[in-house]
Amino acid sequence: MHLLTVIWSIAHISAATRVEFERQRPLLDGDGFCDPANDTISQLVLEAIFNSGYNKNTVPSKYGSTTVTVEFVIQTIAQVSEITSSFTLDLLFSQIWDDPRLRFDHLTTCLQNLTLGYQMVERLWTPNTCFVNSKSTAIHSSPTPNIFLMIYPNGTVWVNYRLQVQGPCDMNLELFPMDVQVCELVIESYSYNAAKVILNWRDWSPVFSIAKSKLADFTLYGIQWTKNSFEYAAGKWDQLTVSLSFSRAYGFYVLQMYIPTYASVLISFTSFWIDLKALPARITLGVSSLMALTFQYGNVAKSLPKVGYVKSIDVYMVITTGFISLSMVEIAIVCWIEHKITRLKRKKDAEKKKRRMEAINNSKPSNRRENSSNSLLGHYGATSVQPSRSSVIFENEYEAHRVNGGSTIGEESTPLVENGSLPKKKCSIFGFRHTAHVDPLAALAAFGFGVGEFGFMENVALSVYFLLKLATTTTPTTNTSRSGRASGSTPSAGSSSRPPSPS
Repeated sequence: MHLLTVIWSIAHISAATRVEFERQRPLLDGDGFCDPANDTISQLVLEAIFNSGYNKNTVPSKYGSTTVTVEFVIQTIAQVSEITSSFTLDLLFSQIWDDPRLRFDHLTTCLQNLTLGYQMVERLWTPNTCFVNSKSTAIHSSPTPNIFLMIYPNGTVWVNYRLQVQGPCDMNLELFPMDVQVCELVIESYSYNAAKVILNWRDWSPVFSIAKSKLADFTLYGIQWTKNSFEYAAGKWDQLTVSLSFSRAYGFYVLQMYIPTYASVLISFTSFWIDLKALPARITLGVSSLMALTFQYGNVAKSLPKVGYVKSIDVYMVITTGFISLSMVEIAIVCWIEHKITRLKRKKDAEKKKRRMEAINNSKPSNRRENSSNSLLGHYGATSVQPSRSSVIFENEYEAHRVNGGSTIGEESTPLVENGSLPKKKCSIFGFRHTAHVDPLAALAAFGFGVGEFGFMENVALSVYFLLKLATTTTPTTNTSRSGRASGSTPSAGSSSRPPSPS
């Protein structure tokens, strides 16, 4: 039994030695083999590699960790969406590591590298790096999968994938539309921890963009890359993080949001210069501006996610809506104040009218005539007022009240007022038959009795006529009245209505 074990061990060692010898034996470097058009040498190298016991399920280094260098080239930025809080990239993702089992520099010197098709990737060991936070990842196929594979003579493997990756964005819309959004992609080896696979960024410019930095509504202005470690239950994993900073291009919102809302507020302010009586026009301006503002905000809100915090655009819209609402409140307040002022004015007018009517009632013709008759008491004797008929009658008609030029003024005189009014037939001489003996004061008093009985123009005409009559009349000077007064001949109150003619 022990003899069989020894024989099997010797055979195994000899076979392994033969395989190692075959691997170390160089291939023939004839002129035909080094011809670039001849692919025979590549096939021989691949056969030599894979027939030497290559196992893709084990890591290249048995006693240490394998270092994988990562390169990240942004080819196209497809979109940045606020609704889905994500961004989409087309990128070239490269991984470089050393696999000593794939060395072929000892086999031939004709080949600088082996450039292979995408099918060969499945036959090689890969670090199984992935985007652990991506929403979706796909290898472009146009028409075949876009995978680049190159093996160098020293065993260095370079694999490049053209991918479309949709990653998350931590959307913070508090400063919308002046906001800056940061989107991240996290890369790690899904199958191997840091003890087996170490992930590192390339030493020079590991992440850069060859795409246009300006999108329709965003601008890429910053790229950062970092390396972190994350502790899982199975150990510690290396993580490579790429952070892309996008600033929003707010020109669209200036044209579609800010300028129209400014215009709406200014239009609502024009109602302050409209006449207060044009109330429908003022209300129409305010309501139309408020509706336009609401419609504009609705269009913007449809393109935004429903978040639980207040955005700057919300504050702006509340302020602009408040301006328009306050203009409507101002209209209501002004209308109320105008209504109060109108009521007070009407009340004051009514009070003035009431006082005017009271003044008119207090100064009726009877009162005026009574006052006027009392003022003439010193000239024409006692007078009496008949309240029932509002008339003034001279009681001592024949008494000589005043002697002017030797004649009695009261001779053949008639009452100035009969039955409360001047006789319109005798208005030209105010009831005096002998205008030559009329005293101007008595005439003015008689004219005062007639105020209110005639129209304004009639009174003016009568005044002018009477003054002209007085100016053209001369007063005779006689001694009759003096002799009469000296003799004490004074007509009695109970005599007839006409005095006797002078002797």
